[in-house]
Amino acid sequence: MERIAELSAAAAASYLSSSTTTQITAIAENVAALNGLSTSTGDTISVTVGSNSSSLTVTATRPLQRYFSALFLKANPATSASASATAGSSINPVCILVLAPSGSQTLVVESGASLNAPNCEIDVASTSSNAAVFNANLPNIAKICVAGGSTLNGGSTVNNLTNNCTTATNTLASSLPTPAVGGCTMNGAAFGPGTVNLSPGVYCGSYTWTGPGTLNLAPGLYILESDWTLSESWTVNGSGVTFYLVSSSANLDFNGSAIVSLTPPTSGTYANILMFEAPGLSIGTSGCTGDGCFNLTAQTSGNTLQGLVYLPSRNIYVQAAALDSSSGLTLVANTVTFYSTMSWTLSPGANALTGAGGAGVLTN
Repeated sequence: MERIAELSAAAAASYLSSSTTTQITAIAENVAALNGLSTSTGDTISVTVGSNSSSLTVTATRPLQRYFSALFLKANPATSASASATAGSSINPVCILVLAPSGSQTLVVESGASLNAPNCEIDVASTSSNAAVFNANLPNIAKICVAGGSTLNGGSTVNNLTNNCTTATNTLASSLPTPAVGGCTMNGAAFGPGTVNLSPGVYCGSYTWTGPGTLNLAPGLYILESDWTLSESWTVNGSGVTFYLVSSSANLDFNGSAIVSLTPPTSGTYANILMFEAPGLSIGTSGCTGDGCFNLTAQTSGNTLQGLVYLPSRNIYVQAAALDSSSGLTLVANTVTFYSTMSWTLSPGANALTGAGGAGVLTN
């Protein structure tokens, strides 16, 4: 029974980050049956998944036939043998994947930045000896996996930092849809101050945004062929929206005192996709002030970004932006810089990538 419990727990733990409790239970039951558990003769198995989905416990029980004791005991109590095993998985959902393959300082966390990800992983694919630079303490991260090396300055400490680590595979590159880009719905405009209501479509030409203002986005797909830079006290609201950036010059930036609340569709072609770009774009340069960038320097509170932000050619700069702690966000970019006044708390999104890890029996 101990062997059955251990094998079942170890097998099922590999699926903790990618499967539901029902699916994990079915996996454990199948492995137990293959290794001698017989429900037809009364054997039972139970699976309990931990509250943070990082471990599970399998208990296997077998009824035993009473022989000698049954001759002289008046009662006939049920007798059984039971064994339990707890297994954990080192495979974490990946909330942030930094793709630059060989550059230095592809992930930078400046002093004073606050980044919490207790249930997900940050992966840095660069093989440079200085791929990631940490100038701040990060005590509450499930794991940071760096393919190359890291630099910790000023006595910084980073929880669960692993160098020379195998990072997640970018499976999203071949799985995202490619929208058909038709004619322009709007070819340039000047917006604000005041309230602006926009609908899905193809946005071409030059746009200016004069605040203060409120931008309300109707649900659907927004295809951008040019730059949207909102600052000057803009409030941006959009539920069930997706942005598709067709070129490197199509930018969507939230700066200054903007407050941003954007969530993606929950079903359909673009389910759980908030922002993504056309394939094959040239990689953005450093010093992100224009093409090939994504800047989020919005207000220090009140921001919500959920879903997948997939910008593999772009360098992302985050400053003075706080994300709602319930945000399920997956961020994929060329490089990422977190400045001193930012504060994010991340939880795994529906499109979270799967980290490279393993599973093992922790206790019996």
